[in-house]
Amino acid sequence: MRRVRRAIRSRFCVVFLSWLDVDSSPMRKEIVALKQRILAFPRLLRTRGPEKDVPKRWVLYAPGLLSRWFSIFRRRPLREHGEFVRADVGGQLFLWPRNCAIRPFWFHLSEILIANHPHQYNYGPTKIGPEDVVLDIGACEGSFSALVTARCKRVVVVEPSPSMCRLIEELFRLRKERCPQILRCLLGSAPGSAFFLEDADNPGASRITADPAPGALEVPVRTLDELVKTMEDKPTFIKCDAEGAEMEIFSGGKEFLKEFHPKLAITTYHNDRDYADLHGLLTGLGYRVMGKGLQCHHQRYRVVMIHAW
Repeated sequence: MRRVRRAIRSRFCVVFLSWLDVDSSPMRKEIVALKQRILAFPRLLRTRGPEKDVPKRWVLYAPGLLSRWFSIFRRRPLREHGEFVRADVGGQLFLWPRNCAIRPFWFHLSEILIANHPHQYNYGPTKIGPEDVVLDIGACEGSFSALVTARCKRVVVVEPSPSMCRLIEELFRLRKERCPQILRCLLGSAPGSAFFLEDADNPGASRITADPAPGALEVPVRTLDELVKTMEDKPTFIKCDAEGAEMEIFSGGKEFLKEFHPKLAITTYHNDRDYADLHGLLTGLGYRVMGKGLQCHHQRYRVVMIHAW
């Protein structure tokens, strides 16, 4: 009987996926993504690593779908402001480079304004309080820092992009709020220097390059342990979205993490091993951890974020 039920389920999946296999449709991209999520789900159920403890209900909260919903139903008119455009959403003012694609801007805003978004940093046991000192690693356009600055004691941002640093300064001037301290560097497992290449279309996709590619900037690399020694107020909350460099960043901060134990909200969806590696590092330092969000990449689910406290 069990074999019969399995065969029926298998046949149903084949028929359903065949039905979705349409060549001409405005929803083609969404349909392809849905097929990948369906095909990846059995593999997710067989996972034996730390990912197995992430609630499977997060499959229903696809980050891309939530962000597209936000960009359609909560989109507001943009106004030009010099080299930037400004958006007023929910009584909050945000800025974005005028010459960049607008879609990533709405995606970024959805991640910080939708409370149950898988990419939401201010969540659960790691929520920000009025006495927290926030370290924003990978601040990009500064929307997260701007949103939380009134909820905490102080914000310090790490952002290597000169254009994003100018944007952050202008954003806080327009909001009539004290601008956070801006550290124009990269963080890594060891001090040195690296080449940073800005993405002209999507600042959130700017990245470190191994070679001095055209347009890349050479910027200093500091370790988290060294950085916090120069800070009078030690961070009590760290947000980190560093395009896949998260493991290196926190490997360079083990002394600080073990001694001061700040709350952490870290993205883990850039590489297949990010969540498992950070899970092992943080639990080894005495942290309690929680995975949040499941995002499909090439028929494999990755955990979107790890929260630690």
